[in-house]
Amino acid sequence: MTAQPQLLTTPAYTEEDHHTWSALYERQIALVADVACQLFLEGLPRLQLDPNRLPDPNVFSERLRAMTGWTLGDAQNEYLGATQWFEHLAERRFPVTNYIRRPHELDFTPLPDLFHEYFGHLAFFTDPDFADTAQMFGPLYLAANERQQLEIARLWWYTTEFGLIREDGKLKIFGAGLLSSHGELQHALKPETPKFDFDIRRVAETPSAVYNYHDHYFILDDPQHVRRIIQQYARMEGLPVPH
Repeated sequence: MTAQPQLLTTPAYTEEDHHTWSALYERQIALVADVACQLFLEGLPRLQLDPNRLPDPNVFSERLRAMTGWTLGDAQNEYLGATQWFEHLAERRFPVTNYIRRPHELDFTPLPDLFHEYFGHLAFFTDPDFADTAQMFGPLYLAANERQQLEIARLWWYTTEFGLIREDGKLKIFGAGLLSSHGELQHALKPETPKFDFDIRRVAETPSAVYNYHDHYFILDDPQHVRRIIQQYARMEGLPVPH
């Protein structure tokens, strides 16, 4: 299924906004170069972000649609409710905002921020296997009861947002929330920060941290591990198993 493109509002960014984007991009690209997972490092060049100018959502929506059948949706510059979020994913649509943080918020912004979305997430959606796996979260969530929905949201959070992954015997960054965060990326990779093999039940019972660094992180075995997690959870809970 290919998402139907929506015409998104192209914002009138200021030169200050472009400068903020450029500062974030320059700092983060240097930080992730040696620690990002291969899927991200391969996808970022395909995405063709401009390091100096903020992205036009319609351009990138069409770019993704041509590669993997995903488009961008309007997140309306706020945190979407979980159901809205997974409804977007079910339709192969990734919600993005037009908000770019203020210059004094380079290290942290309390609002949804497009740097996290474009730099952290979208490189993965240039990969067909990842794109198909991400879509699987949507129908699974929408078929679940309230308890299961909370747990599925946590599985998404600790894989695609804040997951680590093993590659060639080393720990690499998989989650977009880490790839786009200067401070938490470094926190996650500290030797003293606890890291655990991915355990579905433990993750399902671990609350997410939205406004603070996480106390610990979970490790994926390979990029296909996310798909196996979704399918195993569905079997455990008697839900339709996505393929």
